[in-house]
Amino acid sequence: MEAVKVREELSEYLDGLQEQMPLAFWKLAEIFKYQVFELCEEPEEKEEESGKSYLIPYMMNDAIEDYLVLENCRMVGEVAAEEQAGGLELSARISGKEGAYVLVVRQKSLLHGEETVFTLHFEKIRESRTCYQYHEIGHFWMEGQEQWRRLVYMAGTIYDKFAYVGEEVCTEGELELLRLVEFAPFRNWSPVRESLEEKYPATYEGIACMEQFAAMAQDRGYLALLRLYRRFPSRSLERWLTRALTDSSREQLYETILQAVEAESGTYAKRDYGAAFHQKIAEKRKQAEQKLIRAGFTGTYPEYHRGEFEVIILEEHPFTVMEWDHFQFRIYYMVSQVKRQTTIGRNCNRQARNRGFFRGRGRNSWIFTEDGKMLQTESEKRCKIEKQNKKKTDREKTEKEQ
Repeated sequence: MEAVKVREELSEYLDGLQEQMPLAFWKLAEIFKYQVFELCEEPEEKEEESGKSYLIPYMMNDAIEDYLVLENCRMVGEVAAEEQAGGLELSARISGKEGAYVLVVRQKSLLHGEETVFTLHFEKIRESRTCYQYHEIGHFWMEGQEQWRRLVYMAGTIYDKFAYVGEEVCTEGELELLRLVEFAPFRNWSPVRESLEEKYPATYEGIACMEQFAAMAQDRGYLALLRLYRRFPSRSLERWLTRALTDSSREQLYETILQAVEAESGTYAKRDYGAAFHQKIAEKRKQAEQKLIRAGFTGTYPEYHRGEFEVIILEEHPFTVMEWDHFQFRIYYMVSQVKRQTTIGRNCNRQARNRGFFRGRGRNSWIFTEDGKMLQTESEKRCKIEKQNKKKTDREKTEKEQ
C-alpha cells in the first residue's frame, strides 16, 4: 500500500509516467520532485558506438556514483544556466516507448519568470552505479576536532548511499557502521555548519553501535557513560558525551572506529580517471612526499613522522563523470603534534593517529593545503570578517566623536 502511495506521488512530478515503465523512470521522477535535475554528456572515451549518451546524477558522493544513462540521446534546445536565471523551477513530461522515448523539460526562471524548453530524444534509459573507496578522502569545512568530523562525514556518506540506493550497495560492516551517525554525541561533530540532527535522527541502535566500538577499544570510562545515557538520554548527558569524545582518553576508541571504516572502504575499487589524470595525481603525491622528506619526515604515503610530529595526507577527489572537463584533485596535510613530555593518559594509544587533535596539554594540530598554507575554515573566515567589521565600526564611531 505504501509503495502504491509513493508511486502515485512520484507520478505527479513526471507527467506521462506509466506503471509498466522501467524503475529508472521512477528515479527520474524523484529527481524532479527534489528539483535536483542535472544533465551532462558522457565523456567521449566512454561513448558507445550506438551514439551519444547523456547522464543524469541520482546519488553522487565520495562512496558511490549512481546516475541514469539516456542511451543514443539527441537534445533539442538548451539547458538554462541556473546562475543567470536566479534559480530554476523544473517540470517534465515523458512519452513514447523503448526505442523512441521523448523527455520534455520546462525551465522557469525564478528571477525573470521566463520559461524555456529543451527536449531529449533517446532509445533507452538505464541506471549505472559504482561504489568507490572513500577512506583516503578528506574535506575540512569546520574548525576543531577535525579527526572526529571526518569520521562523521564518512559514516554519513555510508548512511546516505544506504538510504537512497539500498543495502545492496553496502557491505555487512558498513550496515553496522552507518548506525554511528544515529548516536547523537558522535553526530554532533558535524563536518558542516548545519546541524545533522534532522538528517540522522538519534536511535538506540546508534547507542548500541558506539557501545560495541567502546568495548572493542576497552574504553571502560566511555562505556560507563554510554550505559548511563541509554537509561537517561538527556540533552545534558548528550553534551557530556559529545565533549568526552575530544579527551585524549578517546584515542583508542577513535582509532578503532577509523580502522573499521578503512577496512570496509578498502573492499571497493579506487576511482579511474584514465592514464593522463592518474599521472597528474602521481606527480602531486610525489611532490607532497618530497616536500615532507626535505623537512626531515620519514614514512610512506600517506603517513609520515618526525619526532613529536605526525603528518597524514588526505585528498579531495572529483567524480569520474560530472567534473571530467575541469578535473580537480587537492591534497591536505593533517599535522599533529604531541610533545614528548605530554602525560599519556588512561586508555591512550601511542600508535593511534591524529593524537594532537585531541584536547590536552602539549597537543597541537593544524590543517595545511597543498601549497603550504594553513587552511582557513568557514568559521575562521566569518570570525575574521566580524573582526574587520568591528574595527571598521569602531573607527567610524571614533571619527564621528572627533
